[in-house]
Amino acid sequence: MKSYHLRFTPEAARLIAKLAPEVKRLIRSAIDDLRKDPYKGSELVGEFAGYRYLKPRRYRVIYRVNEEESFLEIYHVGHRRDVYETLRTLLQSLS
Repeated sequence: MKSYHLRFTPEAARLIAKLAPEVKRLIRSAIDDLRKDPYKGSELVGEFAGYRYLKPRRYRVIYRVNEEESFLEIYHVGHRRDVYETLRTLLQSLS
């Protein structure tokens, strides 16, 4: 089974660094699982089509899979209550 390389956006890296230690372990464990099976998460639809998400407890990891280069790009990590609003703002700033 192939293992994927990880790339984090600066925003995602900053958000993970700010998490509480127990939440950080939860997120890192979820991301390690994604490296083995990147399609474990579900597809997003609508304006976020092309992205996927994984739900470790009350948090969301938003990512994209690049099969050609075998990497996962982690775009955003956050609490479920505001992760999609924040992602929308982030994607608008990147365009």
